[in-house]
Amino acid sequence: MNHHSEVDIFNEQWQCYRWLVDNNVMGHQQLMRLATDKLMQHYGDQKVNLLDLGCGDASLVPEMTRRLSLTSYTAVDLAESVLAIARQNMQQPGVVSQFFLSNIFEPLPAKGSYNLIFSSFAIHHGSLSEKQALFSELRNKAEPDGLFVMIDAIRLNHQSRDDYIEKVGQYFRSISALQGDWKNFVLDHVSQYDFPESIAQLVAIGEQARWRLLDHQILAELPDYPAAIMVFQAS
Repeated sequence: MNHHSEVDIFNEQWQCYRWLVDNNVMGHQQLMRLATDKLMQHYGDQKVNLLDLGCGDASLVPEMTRRLSLTSYTAVDLAESVLAIARQNMQQPGVVSQFFLSNIFEPLPAKGSYNLIFSSFAIHHGSLSEKQALFSELRNKAEPDGLFVMIDAIRLNHQSRDDYIEKVGQYFRSISALQGDWKNFVLDHVSQYDFPESIAQLVAIGEQARWRLLDHQILAELPDYPAAIMVFQAS
């Protein structure tokens, strides 16, 4: 897949993406609250070394990790312009931060191991084989019993990709505040770059790479935009 052409579009339309996030069009608020609660329950006061894949501007990460003992934050994204914003958003006392300009579906430049790996609305842009390779690489970077928390678009069990594109396209077209070039951008992006998997397929990918599914929840509030949080543990 040509992820570089994808990031060119992403750089041009970043304000549109921020509008989608700020207006909770894809359920970021509910899904991040779920992630925040699950991470606090799991880690408590334990020190956390976080690898963030497709971090964007990392604007939601400070709140997600606010109650955690975050000691290091390593971020990977393909868009240089938003990495610069992420650096500003993740300036936290006592947290060692690194930022890498890279495609998450290529060998990751981040070294070391992590007890928390996180990705939000990024992995569904990869092909099946790219997802399989990524899950395997992440398993090799995970500390024993480390978590991989994935928030992303999914296909429902009965949906083909064509069904998904049609349903999600109808959803975005129904949003009256999303107009003109922004609506065209979103619809084009979905049709060209969205390749979501079903929960069952993601579980199978995880098992193949020695990730065990601990928990998952499909966002019920947005039935026309299927998205979920999945929590895997290194097995």
